[in-house]
Amino acid sequence: MKRSVAIPFLFVLAIVSGFYQEKLKISINYILEQGINYSDFYNLAPEQKQDLLESARINAPFDYYHNHTTISWLYNFNQRELSLLKWVVTAAGLVWFLLLNTMILRLLNVQQEVVRVLPIMYLVLVVLAYSIYALGIVGFNQGHCYAVSRKIIGALQSIIPILIMWPAARLWAHSKMPESL
Repeated sequence: MKRSVAIPFLFVLAIVSGFYQEKLKISINYILEQGINYSDFYNLAPEQKQDLLESARINAPFDYYHNHTTISWLYNFNQRELSLLKWVVTAAGLVWFLLLNTMILRLLNVQQEVVRVLPIMYLVLVVLAYSIYALGIVGFNQGHCYAVSRKIIGALQSIIPILIMWPAARLWAHSKMPESL
């Protein structure tokens, strides 16, 4: 595939993937947070769970929980499975965007040594994010710690790493060029 087609295709794929992943996470969170309001919610049939939550949905067009319909196949899971699925979606999203960002950087002809830094950057930032999250669990302000770690993970599940790495790679390559006489 030609670079002129592959790069825009991968950018569109990244955007579509990001939107679907966000819709998936919002749906999971909505079911988890609203389901606890009903006794025996997770013992109901999937269709009953969906009907119950959809009928209780409030009209709040600017609230990201209430202005989206949930993904219906998620109602097949129980509470523990949905909680686990959030972690699986996060891990899969990290791997997926690492691959997309790597492919795009390669197509942009970024030096190989810069491309090799990308997985290291991901690892360091994931460890940082989960360390901040853990601090919240052990007693620091849990809400703030979660928000910060979520922002870090969210940035990694996007094309933001390319927006940092590509200009940095160009500056680095430019700074290594010998000065003309």
